[in-house]
Amino acid sequence: MRKLISLGVLAACGGGGGGAGSTDVKPTMTIANRTDTEISQLISAAGGAAMFSAESQVAIFSPPRTDPCPTTTISGNTVTITGGCTTQDGVTIAGSAIIENPQAWDPIQYNYNSPTIYSYTQLAITQSSFSTTYDGFMKVEGATYDSDITTTSTVPGVATMRADLYYSCNLSNNTCSLSGSGIEMAGDGVLASGSLALQGQTAVAKYTLRGTDTLDATITSGCVSWKIEGTTRQSPTQCP
Repeated sequence: MRKLISLGVLAACGGGGGGAGSTDVKPTMTIANRTDTEISQLISAAGGAAMFSAESQVAIFSPPRTDPCPTTTISGNTVTITGGCTTQDGVTIAGSAIIENPQAWDPIQYNYNSPTIYSYTQLAITQSSFSTTYDGFMKVEGATYDSDITTTSTVPGVATMRADLYYSCNLSNNTCSLSGSGIEMAGDGVLASGSLALQGQTAVAKYTLRGTDTLDATITSGCVSWKIEGTTRQSPTQCP
């Protein structure tokens, strides 16, 4: 099922604040005032781009590794990753991350009856003079994904984004629903809902983002299209 959500994320490019399936994000954004690039970033955020990016950043530090940067320590079933160094490949790591009950981290025995929780405190990855910083958490429990992660990037044109998402998935029919979720772009918010489905080898996603106006997005076979209700505003390409 993680493959299913990842396909949705790739096609598009949390519960957090108030508990599972609720958010404290306020629908203050007028989406029609945003650029096409900013709207694309909002749709990508709804697809879980931040939580899977944050997860992958720490996964690459799992054993076996010979690089001493970053420092990794294990206590019980918890891994602590601490930056303040530069890897042998020239990537600068700052801040820290904690993983409770990681699924593939020697010598920790993964507990299938407990959630995996990722916590990020100013974890910054800098490469080729550009950096991305992660703050917040992601909790994976069974077929649910609950996250509230803020990403800040120095890449030009990439806005600071907080994605407070709650995905509930059904493993029997390869579907996921997004509910009780919200996204903030530089402090301006939208509520997010939608669904993902794996049809054969094709991921199909539908999202609704609601601020002071409403945007509907559809993603099929890597094609992203969107429209803003009550306006003529829509994506340059409309998918078949």
